[in-house]
Amino acid sequence: MDDNQAEREGLNRLETEERLKGLPPRQLLELSGLGLNGTVVDIGAGGGYFSFPAAAMTMGTVYAVDVSAFMLEVLSQRAAGRGLSNVQVLKGPAEKLPLDDGVADLAVASLLLHIMESPEEAIEEIRRVLKPGGKGLVVEWLHPRSDGRPGHRIYPETMIRYLEWGGLTVLRSDDWEDTYYSVLFQKACESAAPIPGDS
Repeated sequence: MDDNQAEREGLNRLETEERLKGLPPRQLLELSGLGLNGTVVDIGAGGGYFSFPAAAMTMGTVYAVDVSAFMLEVLSQRAAGRGLSNVQVLKGPAEKLPLDDGVADLAVASLLLHIMESPEEAIEEIRRVLKPGGKGLVVEWLHPRSDGRPGHRIYPETMIRYLEWGGLTVLRSDDWEDTYYSVLFQKACESAAPIPGDS
């Protein structure tokens, strides 16, 4: 068996026409108001489901971050094949992103947090890499597994609590094809420095 067969099969399941129709990446990105020069961090980027649509929407850098060597190779090959010079592929876990503080206008974590031991750590990292006023977008499964097999889920009300506990402001929550949900949130803007002598 190919060492990467499981990942390859998983990637194929994640990129079906049915999923693209039910979870349209560009439409989700548009919810954030991503600007022409916005910097994006796609965490657990996989094959670039959100990275490449984001790269077509902004002239800013899109950091496609993943821990899988196979996915990083797929991302690099696809970015080169599309001629997307603004996609930068990085290796790193969601709990310790290889990025400085306050670099991103938008951070995306799609179908990722439910597989993590501590989603709160990843949310804290998202908050760290966002600029003041920057936005985040999480996408997760809306329902338990349809095949009845066990599978961890983070339901919308729990996700919203995680985000709010992490000091983030939830802007909106949407359901997609009764299969997924998304939550758009924002990091607070830094308070203006006090004026000397003002009390």
